[in-house]
Amino acid sequence: MKRSLQLNPDNRPATWAQIKHWRDTHEGAPVETARGAFDADDRSERRMSDAHNFFDDIPKNEDGTITWKRADNTFIDLTGPQLLGVYVEVMEKRAARAALLHRKAEEFRLQDPKPTPAQLSRLSFWID
Repeated sequence: MKRSLQLNPDNRPATWAQIKHWRDTHEGAPVETARGAFDADDRSERRMSDAHNFFDDIPKNEDGTITWKRADNTFIDLTGPQLLGVYVEVMEKRAARAALLHRKAEEFRLQDPKPTPAQLSRLSFWID
């Protein structure tokens, strides 16, 4: 019986498609704010924007706040202005991170050898 040695696919140099996949995945990762970590994917952004835009029309707690679920599955009560502040902070940090990720993706595309998919899967590899 002939034996062959094969590399783990996560340890091979990444393809451009894999680099773009991880760039896009990390772009929507949770963002740390002054009020904790909040989800920053497209769906979460839309939910937060809608909640702010229609704050007067949505059910509230007795104290006039709404309860929002953070990225770590804990809850926080927010007023309309607090929700807007969180939203703005999430979007600013997400935009800055997206710019960094796009620059790094191009660097990785030109790099030889390219990073491995295992390395690309860690957000810290892109940011540090």
